[in-house]
Amino acid sequence: MVRAMMQEICRQCGFSEMERSEITLAVDEALSNVIKHSYKGSPEGVVWLSCAADDGCLEIVLRDQGEAIDPKCLEPPPPDEIRIGGRGIFLMREIMDEVRFEREGEQNLVRLRKYAKAQAR
Repeated sequence: MVRAMMQEICRQCGFSEMERSEITLAVDEALSNVIKHSYKGSPEGVVWLSCAADDGCLEIVLRDQGEAIDPKCLEPPPPDEIRIGGRGIFLMREIMDEVRFEREGEQNLVRLRKYAKAQAR
């Protein structure tokens, strides 16, 4: 459901088919990280997802009330380290123009921003 919604929002914002796929992948990675790390795989966790488009910028915010993000998890593993997983944040940062992890009170926020090519910053 989230993937289909992101594809449509990105289409309405004028992103190319390739950009739509990439943005959807970044959101999917962010959501997977929330489920896996913040909620430790629990199906009881709630995630709020909001999107706003303004002046050539699409901002996607994921908000949860799970465990606080461990800053050590935000650093990608060394490129020569072979293991399954652990590259999602690197992938999000490669795809999106801005990726921010924040803590507001008891909530985690993941902010993803993508600018239209003409607006790239």
